[in-house]
Amino acid sequence: MSGLLRAMGNWDRTRKDGPLTVQVEQAGDALMVSAIGELSRSTAETFEAELRLVISGDASTVILDLGGVGLIDSTGLRSVVRIANQSLRAGARLRMRRPSASVQQALEGGGLEHLLPLVD
Repeated sequence: MSGLLRAMGNWDRTRKDGPLTVQVEQAGDALMVSAIGELSRSTAETFEAELRLVISGDASTVILDLGGVGLIDSTGLRSVVRIANQSLRAGARLRMRRPSASVQQALEGGGLEHLLPLVD
């Protein structure tokens, strides 16, 4: 179904995986990906799959909103790093918006806050 959605140019969707919800919304020629809940070992695969699909598309910019992430563990942080690296290989179209305090602390604690440019 995701191939059909991409072909139609309709990216708006929501995917729930236990304590994590990932929402993708089209905003002009950009895509907003919002993660809400827990980004952890049990949800990292879903998070990465959604972001890989979006990054591989033709949106000029992908905005990652982690403001709704209340818990991020080391596996979730690794997922963010892998996605940031994939974005760099794909032309660095990924930007981060409004990280939650826990995400910001995890990024800073790992010296990784420079990986994703911030947008308002």
